[in-house]
Amino acid sequence: MTLTDIAPEHTKATPAPGDVIVEAKGVSKSFPGVKALDNVSITIRAGEVHALTGENGSGKSTLSKIIAGMQPQDEGELFIDGESVRLRNPSEAIERGIVMISQELTLAPTLTVAENIFMGRLPRSRLGAIDWRKLFRDAKGVLDQLGVHVSPRQRVSDLGLELQQEVEIARALSSNARLLILDEATSSLSESATRRLLELVIQERDKGMAILTITHRMPEIYAVCSTATVLRDGQLITTVPIPETTEEQLVRHMVGREIEDYFGKREIARGKIVLNINDLADTSGSFDPVTLQVRRGEILGVAGLAGSGKTEFARALGGAIGATGDVNVAGRLVTLGSPASAIKAGIGYVPDDRKGEAILPVRDVSENFALAWLDNLTKSGFVYLRKQADEVGKSMKDYGVVAANAGVMISTLSGGNQQKIVLGRTFRRKPDVLVLNEPTRGVDVGAKSEIYRMLQDAADAGAAVILISSELPEVLGLADRIAVFFEGRVAAEFKRSEATENLVAHAAVTGERILTDHS
Repeated sequence: MTLTDIAPEHTKATPAPGDVIVEAKGVSKSFPGVKALDNVSITIRAGEVHALTGENGSGKSTLSKIIAGMQPQDEGELFIDGESVRLRNPSEAIERGIVMISQELTLAPTLTVAENIFMGRLPRSRLGAIDWRKLFRDAKGVLDQLGVHVSPRQRVSDLGLELQQEVEIARALSSNARLLILDEATSSLSESATRRLLELVIQERDKGMAILTITHRMPEIYAVCSTATVLRDGQLITTVPIPETTEEQLVRHMVGREIEDYFGKREIARGKIVLNINDLADTSGSFDPVTLQVRRGEILGVAGLAGSGKTEFARALGGAIGATGDVNVAGRLVTLGSPASAIKAGIGYVPDDRKGEAILPVRDVSENFALAWLDNLTKSGFVYLRKQADEVGKSMKDYGVVAANAGVMISTLSGGNQQKIVLGRTFRRKPDVLVLNEPTRGVDVGAKSEIYRMLQDAADAGAAVILISSELPEVLGLADRIAVFFEGRVAAEFKRSEATENLVAHAAVTGERILTDHS
């Protein structure tokens, strides 16, 4: 069984490679205080993987949401198969074969994996009842084709962020889309899961599907894309052929400047041991007891596949889940399982699930920034609003947050700007230990470079930094030492001088530390 066997058919004939599927002409869109798009045009063709890229807040997600029927444009026209249309909702886009995978998950957490994959098109018996046997069988077929190892009967809320993202991808690919929009679809995926998705993208492209991918990851763009459209500050900068455009040229189009040293790795003097971890384990058994020490000025990189235990390790350090063992920060014993205790002891934790664990989506930028500083902004239960406004204003400037003002809802900002707020409020506390779980997820190349600078500034100032990342180049480019998780245990450790992508990847996949890189 293939994805095509279980996907719904669309009324339009299969387009030939090169045929225009969707065209946007002169599209503009404004939100309170911000012009998100200003006279933007793009043409998307069958059998093409088209990258839509640019810095955070450049308008990429807004344009993709207009094409997917999630938002109406204020000006301009949208053409589908040459016909001028104004999509009123996502259902109308789906009927025309346009399916979008958003960086913000849209799954129903209380339903099973199978129900989420076939939501809105559950198989029915002749009597109209749901055909559960067929549902679970078809869902298993989709998951097997995508290499996703999860039961179709499992509840989505029980899955980690990466597996939820893979279920979202399975739902989209099983719909037989004519245009598939991937909005930071790999941001929650490990290297291996990303490779599987890119292989599927190539397969669907070769069958004639059009794919619009929004990503900040340069290797992905150059691996699968033939064309890139670059936006900056809501305006169209250029559309270029990828084979004829160097990475440096593309980055310059995106950020409007040269980024000469991407990671900017510095040699930072190591200080005394500031973080002592002895037999740390989570109460659910996701990872075996871990014993580690990290010095001031040291950046410890943590790598591993999804489900390896690296995310739970980070959450245990941040007090987000129950844990056992001993954690000591600069002589202060941390009460495990308590975020407040972790903060008080000097641990600054940034979670990987920004939407679910880090921001208050119904509050404004100021409140989200100040959330981590309330102990310094309050007295006798009253918040000093002027002091809060001053601190937030400085932070917005220091961390490059693009917003009309601090009073706008954080949910109206791009994912990258939301992430800058989460990072900025944590860095500003100047903790002794920073635990950063996927800190650059959904962040553009220019902002990544700034985050790498801030991260090393913190280390230079005496913090110990634990960087958990699914992007091996990021870990290799920044870490002084790398710990690799495999099936709930630390399977290997590497010094910076001996670590290579092949050695780290081999340990992550097999749990074995080979002595020599034969690549």
